[in-house]
Amino acid sequence: MRLLFTLQYLGTRYAGWQMQANATGVQSIFEAALSTVFNMPLRSEGAGRTDSGVHARAQRAHADVPFDIDVRGLRMGLNNLLPSDIRVTAVESVAGDFHCRFAAKQKTYCYRIWNGAWADVFAAETHAYVAQPLDAGIMHAAAQQLVGTHDFAPFTVAEPEVSSTTRTIERIDVVREGDAVTITVTADGFLRYMVRRIAGSLIEIGRGKVEGGAIWTEARWTAPAKGLTLWEIRY
Repeated sequence: MRLLFTLQYLGTRYAGWQMQANATGVQSIFEAALSTVFNMPLRSEGAGRTDSGVHARAQRAHADVPFDIDVRGLRMGLNNLLPSDIRVTAVESVAGDFHCRFAAKQKTYCYRIWNGAWADVFAAETHAYVAQPLDAGIMHAAAQQLVGTHDFAPFTVAEPEVSSTTRTIERIDVVREGDAVTITVTADGFLRYMVRRIAGSLIEIGRGKVEGGAIWTEARWTAPAKGLTLWEIRY
């Protein structure tokens, strides 16, 4: 049977979701726990890669398991084996041809910034820190230029390993709550570093260093990985 897992993880100690030969990814830790439960080697497929140091509130992954199992008991068993910075929050049975990456219709990332007079120790692992005052209203207004279907090549690596750099941003919001400024981006898909580059540009606009109208031509800042969280994947 094929199962779909929802996972949370604090990415500070990990080189992203994906398994790597020379670094520890969340995927390898998850697969080790899954293999222990079923007493045989099992592989998983993630809905998307995340950069080193990036977090997830609701990463999705599917895996084929050899026999029927109570999903609540499986979730509890996996969490007993996983380290405290990785948690399985849901397990559900899906069709045998379901693919968590190809079936995804929409993804949401949040980029969180701590914008106070001093860095907050409780936000240090999940928020980028910006000491200079940020104007969230100006950031939000500038961000609306990115909504819609565009070529987002300015917001990714010089030679992206994809056939097209065109993506559709359905919504982008910048909201301040006290000292926390959150950039929330929902799209049909994302390029490598795309949200971090968007956040980097918006931070410069919020600081008054770049005009809001120049967001496309001045996309040359990459915000720190620790502020980024994969928030939601919808099917």
